[in-house]
Amino acid sequence: MTATVKKPAASDTLAPLRAKVQTLRRQVPTMADEDTWRAFLGLTTGGVTSTRTMAERQLKAVVEALHKAGAPRASTRSSRPGKATGKPRYAATPQFAKLRALWITLADAGVIRDRSDAALEAFIRNRTGQDMGQLDVAGAARAIEALKAMARRKGVALEG
Repeated sequence: MTATVKKPAASDTLAPLRAKVQTLRRQVPTMADEDTWRAFLGLTTGGVTSTRTMAERQLKAVVEALHKAGAPRASTRSSRPGKATGKPRYAATPQFAKLRALWITLADAGVIRDRSDAALEAFIRNRTGQDMGQLDVAGAARAIEALKAMARRKGVALEG
């Protein structure tokens, strides 16, 4: 009897992109319904309603459309602190929430050029000498007051 050698199946180079589409789909609540999902795919790709039959450009168009529909964009920085452990880079305290809200308000008003958490972290370190992850209540209060003073100087009205 002759042994037959199986050829390895051709690898699907689009499988990671299809997996990304499905992951993003789960992050958009309105896409849970199968009929809605198929209609969304058809509208996005010009009639193709199955990710299995889509070309790479169509899958990328679906990814972009899902982001526009509310799926969050992943950070491109893979060495982000806290990513390996799943822990946030900062303590989830009311003081930090206030700091971040002030920071974003000032960024939206054009007072701050970089609204990223990294820029906020640098600001906190500059004002308090503490890392954002170990910020204590007194340090948070100093940083909050500094942001409020910045808003007053620039004429930005703050709520609350």
